[in-house]
Amino acid sequence: MRKDIRILLISLSFCLAFWFIDTYIVELVFNLSALSLSSSQKAFLHDVYVKFFVFIGFILFGMTISRMAQKCQYAEVELLSQLRFENIIAEISSYFIGHRSENIDDGIRLSLKKIAEFADADRGYLVIFSRDRAHKDAVYQWHDEQVDNEYITNYPNRDFPWWMEKMSSPEIVHIPDVSKLPASASKEKESLEQAGIMSALSIPLQSNGNLIGFIGFDSFSQKKVWPPNYIKLMRVVGDIFVDSLDRKKAEDSIFEHRGRLARAQEISHIGSWEVDLRTKEHFWSDEMYRIMGFTPGEISIGRNTYLDLIHTDDRVRFNAFVDKALSTPGYKFDIKTRVIKKTGSIRILRSLGEVLWDNDGNQLLFQGTTQDITEISLAEEDLQRKNRDLLILQSTALIAASSLEMEDFLGDILKEIGSYVDCVSGSIYLFAPKEKNFRLCSSNGIPDGLKEGIAQISLDDPLLQTIPDIHNTWITGRMYDIHGCLEPLISEEGIGKLVYIPIISRDDLVGIILLFPGKETVISKADLQILGNVGRQIGITVENIRLLDETRNAYEELKSLDRMKDEFVSNITHELKTPLISIKGYSEVIYEGLLGDLDEKQKKCLKIIVSNSERLERLIESLLNMNSLNFEKHHVFSPVHLKDVLDNAVNNLAMKTEDKGVLIKKDYSSDMHLVYGNCEFLKYLFIYILDNAIKFSSKGSEVSLIVYEENEYLHAIIRDNGIGIPQNCMDRIFERFYQVDGSATRIYGGNGLGLYLAKNIVDLHSGMIELESEEGVGTDVHIAIPLYDQEVHDPEC
Repeated sequence: MRKDIRILLISLSFCLAFWFIDTYIVELVFNLSALSLSSSQKAFLHDVYVKFFVFIGFILFGMTISRMAQKCQYAEVELLSQLRFENIIAEISSYFIGHRSENIDDGIRLSLKKIAEFADADRGYLVIFSRDRAHKDAVYQWHDEQVDNEYITNYPNRDFPWWMEKMSSPEIVHIPDVSKLPASASKEKESLEQAGIMSALSIPLQSNGNLIGFIGFDSFSQKKVWPPNYIKLMRVVGDIFVDSLDRKKAEDSIFEHRGRLARAQEISHIGSWEVDLRTKEHFWSDEMYRIMGFTPGEISIGRNTYLDLIHTDDRVRFNAFVDKALSTPGYKFDIKTRVIKKTGSIRILRSLGEVLWDNDGNQLLFQGTTQDITEISLAEEDLQRKNRDLLILQSTALIAASSLEMEDFLGDILKEIGSYVDCVSGSIYLFAPKEKNFRLCSSNGIPDGLKEGIAQISLDDPLLQTIPDIHNTWITGRMYDIHGCLEPLISEEGIGKLVYIPIISRDDLVGIILLFPGKETVISKADLQILGNVGRQIGITVENIRLLDETRNAYEELKSLDRMKDEFVSNITHELKTPLISIKGYSEVIYEGLLGDLDEKQKKCLKIIVSNSERLERLIESLLNMNSLNFEKHHVFSPVHLKDVLDNAVNNLAMKTEDKGVLIKKDYSSDMHLVYGNCEFLKYLFIYILDNAIKFSSKGSEVSLIVYEENEYLHAIIRDNGIGIPQNCMDRIFERFYQVDGSATRIYGGNGLGLYLAKNIVDLHSGMIELESEEGVGTDVHIAIPLYDQEVHDPEC
C-alpha cells in the first residue's frame, strides 16, 4: 500500500514538474516567435499540446489508481480468506475445547468435513498408526456424497514405501497430479489411480518426535494445486488433532485408572478422601461412602460429617491427630477410630493421610485413605487372646518341667497366673487326705497377719458350699455372699472379686487356687476356661512331684538296702575266705605229698578239692572286687610292670589249663613300659578274660595272649578258637550276672561276673575294652591300658 501511494505521489510530482517546464518552454517559444506560425496557429497548437499533456497525465493517473484498486481488492480477498481461516480454526477448536474424551471422535469427523469443504476436496481422512502392526490403524474420514463408496477405503498407508519415506522425514506429500508421480512411487500411483484419485495432499502428524499418523485430503474430480493457506490450515488442525488425541489417551488412562482404583477400593474395602485446604471442598470416593454406611452422594460431606459419625470416646483423639497433621509438615496421619453407622452397628476404621504443602509453607491438600478393619481388629484381638492363652499354658508347662520341689513350683505358678489375669494376690491349697481339708501351700500378696486364719479350708467351709461346682472355675463380685475363713481377709483387704480355680488330677480335686483381682479387672469366660486348663495342668504336675517324692524316698530306701546287701556280701565273703584259705592250703600240701605219699585215688580226690577251692576262691574274689568297685572306694594306683601281672594271672590258671589241655601262647616282651594302675585289679582283669577263653575253648586248643605298645597305650589281645558268642548277645555281654546260656542245664559254669568286672576294671583305669566274636569261630578281646606318664600321674614328683 505504501509503495502504491509513493508511485502516485511521484507521478503527480512528475506531471506538475513537466507541466511547469512545458508551460515555460511553450511560452518562451511562442512569445519569442521562434516558430513561423500565425497567432491562431500558435493558439491551436498550444491548445492541442496542453490537451495531449492532460490526457497523458490522466492515463498515468488512472493506471496508478487501477493498480491500487486491484491491490486493495486482493488484500480484501486475503483478509476475508484469513478471517474464514480463523473462523474455521475457531469452529474446529470448539469441537474439542470443553468436551469429554468420548466426543473427540465426532469432533474429528466434523473437522475433516469442514476443512474438505473449505479446501474444495472430495474426501478428508485422519489415520493414527497402531503401536502393533498386527492391529488395524485408527481411521477417521469424511467424503462427499458423490464419491463412489467402493473406493472410500482406498487411501495411502504404511505399505507405500515412497509415501512413508516422505512422511517419516517429515515432509508434506503434495500430489497435484497423480498421473505425474515419479517411477519410485509406482505402487502409490497404481493404488491412487485405481481409487479414481486425481490429486492428493497428506501432512504427517508427530507426537514427541515420532510419526503417529497423517491427515490427508483427496480430489476425485480435478487435478489441483493446494494453496499454501490450505496447507497451513491442515497443519494447524493436525496439531489440534494430535493434542486432542493425546488428551483423549490421557483421559482414557485416567478413567481406566480411576475405574481400577474404584474396583480395587471396593475389593479391599479401602476408601479415599481429599480436602482442598484452599477451597475447603471435601471429596469421598464411592467406597468411602459405602464404608461410612451411605450410598455414593447420599449426603453432603465435610469435617463435621465424619466427626458426627465417630464414637464420642474417640472424637477428642481424632481432632488432636487432625490438628497435628494440619500444623506439622511431613506428619503422617494414622489413627484408628470407631464409627457408628446409621444402622447402629459399630465399625473400626483406620485412616492414613498426609497434608501437602507448597514451597511457601501454605497448606494445599489433605488426602488419605480409610479402611474398614473391623474384622482384622477382631481377628487380631482373637489372635492376641489365643497367644496370651498359649503363653500361660506354655509358661505353666515350662515351670512344671523345671520344678522338682512342690513349694517352688506352686510359688512360681501363682505369680504366673496372677500376671495373666492382672491380679497381685492369691493363694494355692492342696488337699490333705489324712486331715480331710485343704492346706495352704503358697500365697502371694496376703499379709502375714492374715495367713494364719486362712491356713486351711475344711470341706464343710461355707466358701466351698457357695461355689456352684467345685470341679469348675468360678468368679464372683458379690463378696458379701462369701463367708467362712476368707471373710476377715475380704473385709480387711477390701477385695472386690474372687476367682476360684480347681486343681484337677485324674478327675479328682487335689487342690484349689483362689485369686483376688481388683474390682476393675475384667476376666472373661474364655479366661476362666484357660484358667481351668491351667488348673488341670497344675494337677498333673502336683501328682508328678508327689510321685517323684515317693520315688525319691523309695530310691533312698533301695539304696540303703543295697548298701546293706553290699556290706553283707563283703562280710560274708571275708568270712568265707578265711576257712577257704586253710582248706586250699592244706589240700595243696597233702596233694603235693608233703605229708606222705598218696595213692592215685587219693591224689585224684585231692586234685578235685584243690581245683574247686581255686574256683571258689575266684568266685569270692569276684564278689569282693564287685563290692569294692560298687563302693567306689579310693583305690591305690602305682606304676605297674604288666609282664609280672600277666605271668601271675597265667600261673593262677595253671591247674585249669592243665586239666583241659589248653595251651596259653604268650607273645609279649620283658622290656614293656610300665602302666599306671592297681596291680591286684589288673591281675584279676586278665584272670577273668583268660578264664573265659579257657572255659569256652575245646580240649587241646590254644589261647593267644598278645601284648604291644601303640599311641601311649599298652594293648593286650586275648584270642581263642572257642564256641564264640551269638551276635544277638553282644550288646549285653558286659552286664552284671548276664550269661549267654542262662539255663539250669547249661554246659558251661560261671556266675556272669567275669566280663562285667573286667569292664569296670578297665573303666577304672581309663582304658578301653572291645570284644569281637563269631559263633563257632572264636573270640578276640582287645584291652588298652594307658602307659605310665610321670608328668600326668605323679605331677608333684
